[in-house]
Amino acid sequence: MKCASLSTALFLFASAALAQETPFAQQPYRPGASNETMVLSLGDLMGIAQWRHLKLWQAGKAENWKLVAFEADKLKESLYRAALLYVNIPTGLIKAADAPLTTIGEAAAAGNAKAFATGFAKLTEACNTCHVAGGIGFVRMRTPTASPFSNQDFTPVDR
Repeated sequence: MKCASLSTALFLFASAALAQETPFAQQPYRPGASNETMVLSLGDLMGIAQWRHLKLWQAGKAENWKLVAFEADKLKESLYRAALLYVNIPTGLIKAADAPLTTIGEAAAAGNAKAFATGFAKLTEACNTCHVAGGIGFVRMRTPTASPFSNQDFTPVDR
């Protein structure tokens, strides 16, 4: 009986100590509110970046320039968040994605499909260069050949 009580007391003590050190316990997440304490794993952030890479291509292919600009901005945000949160990634190479993303943004503003394709190819190359430098060269990005987003209409709304 004493052993069970001691175990329960240790569990409660450890739980209380962890709750004090856990950012989630200090500021619970409210849907729709910004919460800087929520941290995704690097793999999760890169998974999001991969989805955005794919959606960016689909939007460009459909010449939905507003969506291209949106996805390029969100992709940059994901990459910068990864660079800020994790020390084991080559941040200089993540920053190398800036130039292609800028090219993509300019192509979207001009409605220039050729410039978009060039920027996208350079973005994909920047991703792969970073993966090699980070020791995960087996994660190779490429131009998408199909879309799993059958639930999203990529057709521009302003046509």
